[in-house]
Amino acid sequence: MFDFMSTNSLLMLERAMNFQWTKQNVLNQNIVNAETPNYKAKYVTFEEALDSSIRASLRMTDRRASSVRSAIGRSAPVIHVAENESMRMDDNGVNIAEQETEAVRNAYQMQYTMDAINSNLSLMRTLIRGQ
Repeated sequence: MFDFMSTNSLLMLERAMNFQWTKQNVLNQNIVNAETPNYKAKYVTFEEALDSSIRASLRMTDRRASSVRSAIGRSAPVIHVAENESMRMDDNGVNIAEQETEAVRNAYQMQYTMDAINSNLSLMRTLIRGQ
């Protein structure tokens, strides 16, 4: 996206979509490997990475909005492995019903985020046209 045209909210929506896309991929991997012995389920977090990145940016002596903006841009989802969870005798850690439910919930969240991005871009288009 053009940096001079994107707002902080649009940047946050972009990062949220990146998180949701990563989460959907991880959920799909978990579902595909539900019958694989010794496979450990994975999960994705983003809020903690975003929070720590923004807090680190605010602790610095340079507290300009651009430093917070770059902290938002640097934030990335983190993939974790649930090492101590086992659902079956073969040490597989995937609860298929839980993963499928979370995948549907994430798909709805992705749709909501896309709607918010489209709304932001429509507003920008209206402002540019002057209507």
